[in-house]
Amino acid sequence: TDPTVTGDPDILLIGDYNSYAMEDPITVIQIAGFTNLIESFLGLGVYSYVFDGQWGYLDYALGSASLISQVNGVGDYHINADEPSVLDYNTEFKSAGQIVSLYAPDQFRASDHDPVIIGLNLTHTVMLPLVVR
Repeated sequence: TDPTVTGDPDILLIGDYNSYAMEDPITVIQIAGFTNLIESFLGLGVYSYVFDGQWGYLDYALGSASLISQVNGVGDYHINADEPSVLDYNTEFKSAGQIVSLYAPDQFRASDHDPVIIGLNLTHTVMLPLVVR
């Protein structure tokens, strides 16, 4: 479908799908014609989160067939999952002193998942009308 009414077949579905690669939500999207860009570019041994010492990925970038040739890179930005739990963004088990001394207003440990980064080479040129005043 074309919910944005753009007519552009290049579609990127990206985010935390809270589902492993072989589970229904991901397989249904792939059956519909979308490619798992993380798996295609990085292989199967990747991760975007760690929980209880177990690592895996629930964060996806899925591209439509027409978008694939425009993808020039895929990566996980490991700024959250690799951080020790003492730096976790949760504050339930931290003293006031730990919260003050361990917090930094930066990108690290802003979530329990690592962001997915997609490189795109979008070559479409938009022609705007020339306005002379």
